Amino acid sequence: MILLIGAFAVRAYAERRRLTTDLDFVAPRAAQSSLAALFKSLGYDYSPRTRFGGVRAIKYSGGRKIQLDVDIDSIRDENTDSIYTIPEETFRQRSQVRIVPLEGGTGVDAYAVPLADLLILKLMAGRDQDAADAIALILSDSFPPVVADFVRKARNAGLASRINTRLGELISLADKSLQNLMNGHTGGRMSMRETSLLRRRLRNLRI
Repeated sequence: MILLIGAFAVRAYAERRRLTTDLDFVAPRAAQSSLAALFKSLGYDYSPRTRFGGVRAIKYSGGRKIQLDVDIDSIRDENTDSIYTIPEETFRQRSQVRIVPLEGGTGVDAYAVPLADLLILKLMAGRDQDAADAIALILSDSFPPVVADFVRKARNAGLASRINTRLGELISLADKSLQNLMNGHTGGRMSMRETSLLRRRLRNLRI
């Protein structure tokens, strides 16, 4: 079982969507030995990633490069050196989602990490694009029910300090800076009502 993470997973939960071509997954270590056969059967060239672990699969279709990156057991953010080890329960709690391209269409079905885990990954990271993804998740209608699960998993992972720091950074941004961040990465305008809602929800996420 491999689960979708990254911006494509954000698209499954949030109304705001960031343009990306990256396809990122996480798999349990028990599944690692079967990944090579899986990707080769789909026509991908498969190789281990030497820098951060995991595996990479690449193929070309219609002159376009398709690259899949799969982390094993845990995800490391290279900017903050934070690591989130995916709990076993997350693989059991996987969400079946439909990923729809930005240009529209029917999309495809996939399994993604639950929203709580995805939000942890986005808030432990240090890039602006991850902050935009986190904001999109926090403003989504799916967000309120997952707060308790988010807090529990982040605390158990030892990421409370890192995430509280990131939440503080976002809360301290001026309204215009928050709006520019979202407009720059999603092309969508964030209203003052949404900005106010975002601030309340960011404060509620503190661990």
